[in-house]
Amino acid sequence: MFVSFIRQALRRSLAILCLVLSGAFAGYAGPGPYTPDHENMEALMRPFIEKIALEIEQLDRDFLRETESMRMRLDDIQTALADPRNRTAERGFELIWEQKQLVETLEQETQEHELKLLKVRYRKSIEVVKMLYEKVLSMDHHFSSLKAQQGLSNLSNPHNYPEFKETKAIIDDKVKKKFGFELPNLLQSNPYLSAAFSIVGLITGSGDEKEKKESIDKIACILDFTVRMHTDLNVIYYETGYLRDANLTLKKECEVLFTECARQVGYTIPLTSCRDGDDWERLYSMLDSYVAKALGENPAGTTTTTPGGFPPMPGTSTAAAPDQKLVMRATTNLQFSIDRVAQFIEKYSGFVGQGSEYYKKFSKIASSYENEKACSETLPAQFKQLKEDIDLTLDKFNSAYRMPEVQGSKLKDMLYGTYYE
Repeated sequence: MFVSFIRQALRRSLAILCLVLSGAFAGYAGPGPYTPDHENMEALMRPFIEKIALEIEQLDRDFLRETESMRMRLDDIQTALADPRNRTAERGFELIWEQKQLVETLEQETQEHELKLLKVRYRKSIEVVKMLYEKVLSMDHHFSSLKAQQGLSNLSNPHNYPEFKETKAIIDDKVKKKFGFELPNLLQSNPYLSAAFSIVGLITGSGDEKEKKESIDKIACILDFTVRMHTDLNVIYYETGYLRDANLTLKKECEVLFTECARQVGYTIPLTSCRDGDDWERLYSMLDSYVAKALGENPAGTTTTTPGGFPPMPGTSTAAAPDQKLVMRATTNLQFSIDRVAQFIEKYSGFVGQGSEYYKKFSKIASSYENEKACSETLPAQFKQLKEDIDLTLDKFNSAYRMPEVQGSKLKDMLYGTYYE
């Protein structure tokens, strides 16, 4: 029964890890900055997941091989205890004592194996943070450079159209000469009042009817577009700004997350410096040393000497006995970090989902101008570019940025280890 429990725990560990990584990593583990904006995350993860599965399977095989003799002996003892001939006080005590010792040893071995699994999960969690940080930076770049962010105020104000400014100047001059009235500068900056004043000026102003008709036709589409779309374009402008602020908050949270996770293994360099200096391997080396110390193993690159100061004889084991307190502490610290990354994945996924919904709304708004076809020659090129930028960003939210499903019950399974095959 105990052996069955161990095997079930191992399968569950592998399943949980695959769930974490299948929803969290897009297949990148190499050095240097990485910004696969146009690549689908699900297509990138397959080879990475296969590699992780192989690592876990190898750890499981090693564990089962190393504990095989103990498990076989436990089965023998269980069989012996069921034999009435072994139910004497002396023989029964010997078997029960041996069983107790084997169970305790197996429990320790299992704890150490779980720590090795956590080491793999922790490293991959750091790679998840690394990848998500690049995604967050990429989103910030989009929000900052999006033409919708830079030119919406110009699109929604008729004063920024050369054709309108030219015609309005003529109208203002004629109205001033005929009526002695001029719209105050404060009101001229208001697109609604300015548009109304221009229309009234065209209707009441003197001049050739043909010239007035040409002037009206010249600015009609500009006024129609800016008046109809002014509020909607401002919605896009301000809500894009909101998304950028939220993304900056997510960026800071990612940096804090990395700091707190890396600190568990003694790494204290900030994420930005680690990224700029491509210092990931040093972090992973500190992780190896941290786990090796808890397990009583020799960190890579170190040499153990005998009490007399001489190198150990070939074939002689130099590993110290695992410190169970260190094993438990390391297990807690690494699991804490993995859980924090899982929580950040949920927050990141929520933000991407929110961004996708916002850009669906932006796309609908940008496509809602009913006279677009009739005024196609007059509409500014920036409006067409705005629609293209919105559609491109929406596509990124649905592919390059979107994580596979890791929310809701799956996330709880991942956090609390209740996932079963």
